[in-house]
Amino acid sequence: MDTLDQRFEKAQAMRARMAQGDPSHYLLPGIDMLAPDLRRIVDESLFGQVWARPGLDIKHRCMSTISALMALGQLPLLRRHIERSLNLGMTPEQVVEVFIQLTFYVGVPSVETAMRTTNAVFEARGIDFVPVSTYDTTMTPDELFELGKKSYQQHIGESTLYPVDDPNSIEMEVERLIDEYHWGAIYTRPNLDPVSRAICAISAMTVLGQYDRQIRRRIEGALRVGVTPQQIMEVFIHLILYGGYINSRTAMRVARSVFTEQGLTA
Repeated sequence: MDTLDQRFEKAQAMRARMAQGDPSHYLLPGIDMLAPDLRRIVDESLFGQVWARPGLDIKHRCMSTISALMALGQLPLLRRHIERSLNLGMTPEQVVEVFIQLTFYVGVPSVETAMRTTNAVFEARGIDFVPVSTYDTTMTPDELFELGKKSYQQHIGESTLYPVDDPNSIEMEVERLIDEYHWGAIYTRPNLDPVSRAICAISAMTVLGQYDRQIRRRIEGALRVGVTPQQIMEVFIHLILYGGYINSRTAMRVARSVFTEQGLTA
């Protein structure tokens, strides 16, 4: 087992990799001024232990982090981690797509704020980002609906979550809207593969404390598209110091139940 000093050294190596020479990435202004012990604890536990763990690709750790921070509205840290994500190999297109992906999970206001922050980072770095429109507006609503149903089947499976008997009910109107735009217009976009989309969704849902059948189904869907049980558990571990250990531990218990039902181990 590493000593505490060895963990600290690992943290400094990870911070250097994230910062790419930018000294501002070593600062935690409030903590630095008021709680130096906490600074050391954060360095050792978050950057020396969690970020350094195997089992989850560094880009997926970046996606998980910015998904969580956007969902929580933590703008200063979100900006810093957008910069770090670019330093660690995410493309500008992938960063933008993460926030598009989460629109129906966290709402337009959170996405708009994240996009403003992202644009500020791009401008500060001189990134000439030219968005490419891929949304096919020539489709009919029925075609978009059918596309959404196929996308849901690919990413989640059979739709048995909230059965509604009345096809003319308000709930069915909501289901149709979600099928058309969440699953049909967003989940079928390029720039993120199904594994990445599942990790982003699970990350946002975890820090927001979503522990009903929705996150169970999302975990089942993640397994369906190729996320391993180990990767799913690593996402929850990764989020301990971003969304709190209670949220992570609860999500891990839900995941463990899903794995047991499917005869899987982590």
